[in-house]
Amino acid sequence: MVIKAAKRIPATTAKTHLGRIVQEVATTGRPVIIQNRGDDQAVIISLHDFQRLRPAEESHLAPERERVQAALRSAGLLSEPTPEMRRRAAQYDDQHPPDEQERILAELRNLHLTPSLSQIILESRTWRPSLESLNEE
Repeated sequence: MVIKAAKRIPATTAKTHLGRIVQEVATTGRPVIIQNRGDDQAVIISLHDFQRLRPAEESHLAPERERVQAALRSAGLLSEPTPEMRRRAAQYDDQHPPDEQERILAELRNLHLTPSLSQIILESRTWRPSLESLNEE
């Protein structure tokens, strides 16, 4: 197994930028070692790397998760984020501290869309403009 060279950061930096660090580790696969007073104390690794390191008996859910992800990918319902999406996510994390992100998420979780968001997404994937709708614009 090949693990990319680790990056080292102080615990205070990890605390301040945890969301961004987790996203970076998840997307790049590069581990981050957390230091306390200059000493290595802990490491953040991607879930993919963690699952490869765990004993087989502890990873009983991984095969099911992988099957679901593969099915979603083959149906065109799951894809990897683009570099632009990653840049915008990092920009969002920089602009909004974790407590504000939690507040925003709480507000979004309380939204009740009609039709549901999943229905909107599915319909948008199948919608094709008609000649009439193109001429109206």
